[in-house]
Amino acid sequence: MPNLLVYIKRGIQRKIQVNNLKFKEIPSFIITSPGGCGSISLMKYLENYGKTNLYFSKKYKIFGLGHIYKPSSFLIKKNIKIIIIKRDYEEIYNSLKSRGFLRNSLSMLGDPFPFIYLNIFKNEKKYKKRYMRYLKNFFLNWKKYNKKNIFELEYPKFFLDFNCQKKLKSFLNIKDQNFLKNFPKFKKYDKKNNFIDPSSTLSNEIFN
Repeated sequence: MPNLLVYIKRGIQRKIQVNNLKFKEIPSFIITSPGGCGSISLMKYLENYGKTNLYFSKKYKIFGLGHIYKPSSFLIKKNIKIIIIKRDYEEIYNSLKSRGFLRNSLSMLGDPFPFIYLNIFKNEKKYKKRYMRYLKNFFLNWKKYNKKNIFELEYPKFFLDFNCQKKLKSFLNIKDQNFLKNFPKFKKYDKKNNFIDPSSTLSNEIFN
């Protein structure tokens, strides 16, 4: 039980972090998703074109900036451009479950008790229902943001659709024509043969 109590502390800290989120520098744009949406590949690529949340994670050692679940007053006042990545809810859930990230993901979405139904009541059905509610709230929260400053992408479509990539380029006001030429290709995770999750790799890059 003591190690589970860490989630409560983490959940409270997470709420404080997201509600009061601000930066010492002005981000060029922010990429966020609830997880399981291919956001790491996009963040790493867009880091070549401006100060993204990955830049701030690395420079200031801030955890969880890839999963900001609602806009803070700073983001609103500074008119920061936001890229939201969406995916079918079931696919998100199954992706995170297969990678063992369910509790951590729910914690990142602001739940201080992500372990209740998995570790105490042993009821995945209720856990999934709780998780889906947080997913829904994630996207509803961002619906309140200024529509001119938000751009929605759908995974994996944005890796495959050239027109979608052109619209993203225009939204970010990127002039470099190599943006489209070098845009990352869709690559499904191969979870066999000593698979190392990109989220774990990125975390090691930032905090080690």
